[in-house]
Amino acid sequence: PSPVSVVRTFFAILTEKNSWAIIGMSVYRTLFAVLASAVLGVLFGMVCGRSRALYDFVNPLMVILKSTPVVSVIIIAIIWFRSTDVPIFSGFLMCFPIVFTSTVAGIRGADPKLVEMCSFYKVGRFEMLKSLYLPSALPYINASVVSAIGICWKAVAAAEVLSMPRLSIGANLYFAKTALDPALLFAWTAIIILLSFVFETIYAKVSGYDKT
Repeated sequence: PSPVSVVRTFFAILTEKNSWAIIGMSVYRTLFAVLASAVLGVLFGMVCGRSRALYDFVNPLMVILKSTPVVSVIIIAIIWFRSTDVPIFSGFLMCFPIVFTSTVAGIRGADPKLVEMCSFYKVGRFEMLKSLYLPSALPYINASVVSAIGICWKAVAAAEVLSMPRLSIGANLYFAKTALDPALLFAWTAIIILLSFVFETIYAKVSGYDKT
């Protein structure tokens, strides 16, 4: 399609009231998956970063999750869950290992001299976690969440194409393909790219990641 037809279709989509419900539901699924993967990834990452035995136990599962093709995850999720939940589950499984691995790296990157000093002065575990380990891991966590947002949009869109929830950008990508409407396909794709960019930028600004 010509750039002009894509731009026209893009703005035509945005003028339709139903389009905002479609975009809103896809945004909800993506943000829910990112938030869940960030919270659980940080919690598990902090625990495993402090415990080598627990990390060695959990790490093979993380390797499996990172190596599993997203389409396999989506197909399995379609068997297990409702169509509206498949994108959330797929996005979570794609992003959780990223946040987990980065958090572990950040915890292990804490200054060993400061760790030794805290041990010498018998600083409590909670205080060490709040004042030493968390600040050490924060740049790693922020970088992983920024990466996870982009990856989650891809995973959620792919899951929506296959699971076909009623209100979803992915379903509209599928409809554009079946209608042989490349301008519509490009326009919805541009919306996904724009949303991903906007949310990555917002998180980078709020977290201060763009200043590091």
